[in-house]
Amino acid sequence: MKIKNEKEETETNPRVVSMNGVSGFWKHPRYENCWIYNGRMPTSNCWIYINDNDVQILNVMVYNPEDRKCGFGSQMISDIRLAFPQIHIWVDTWNCSRPFWQKMKLRGMINSIANDYSWPCANTTCTTCHEDRPDYSRRSRFD
Repeated sequence: MKIKNEKEETETNPRVVSMNGVSGFWKHPRYENCWIYNGRMPTSNCWIYINDNDVQILNVMVYNPEDRKCGFGSQMISDIRLAFPQIHIWVDTWNCSRPFWQKMKLRGMINSIANDYSWPCANTTCTTCHEDRPDYSRRSRFD
């Protein structure tokens, strides 16, 4: 893998690197082997853990709900695949995001979804993951 410095670290900003020609990665300040991919900011970003034989993608976020289901997440995951073309890429997924990750697997952007069981997200207003929660106990709804 070719890692190239794009921007040097400053007092307020971390060093930005490109991996195999894909720019926008910076080392997470607290977690070992963790990189934050900001190549699609301000629309989206994600974290990746680089291990010896695989890459895990997590904390994927397309920030504006109006931008979701428009291809921004797919473009970001495609960037990760370009940065790691020969490495096994995997995810764990919540119930609400499983269809997206199944689509990414079918397109060859990731190799596997590690959890094959139900895993509700932490957002208790999510009607996909928490469909049995009564409406009156939801403070707001997020689509």
